[in-house]
Amino acid sequence: MQRFLWLVLLIVFTIFIFFSSSLPANESAKMSGYVVTVLNAVSDMIGVRFDGNIEYTVRKLAHFMEFGGQSWLLCKTYNAFYVSNRASTGYILFFGLLTAVVDEYIQFFSPGRECRVTDVLLDFSGTFCMWLAYRIWQWTK
Repeated sequence: MQRFLWLVLLIVFTIFIFFSSSLPANESAKMSGYVVTVLNAVSDMIGVRFDGNIEYTVRKLAHFMEFGGQSWLLCKTYNAFYVSNRASTGYILFFGLLTAVVDEYIQFFSPGRECRVTDVLLDFSGTFCMWLAYRIWQWTK
């Protein structure tokens, strides 16, 4: 039963990624703007000053973390179905790359959004980093 829970969570999270990409630029900017407002408020309270375009950084970090989360769910799902680490590695990395490509393709059709190869690489780096962290954690157990 638990294995299907991981599978459902993976599917729902992937749908969330695609839904976020389908939002028009102004809606996406509102969500990022909220996070930036909170970060600025916290930084003012602790006396830290951010330089540069913080909204850009928040947006890119959000993509990295989304794909890291999906990668973690992929690792947990394949582990729950007792697929060997060796066999699941290719599937996890391929699915992460495929999702990144489809994600950018969806953005191509979203008003005000852009489709960039560098964003595919950023998304996939989130997938790869979480996959690597998960494998290292497994090896240390």
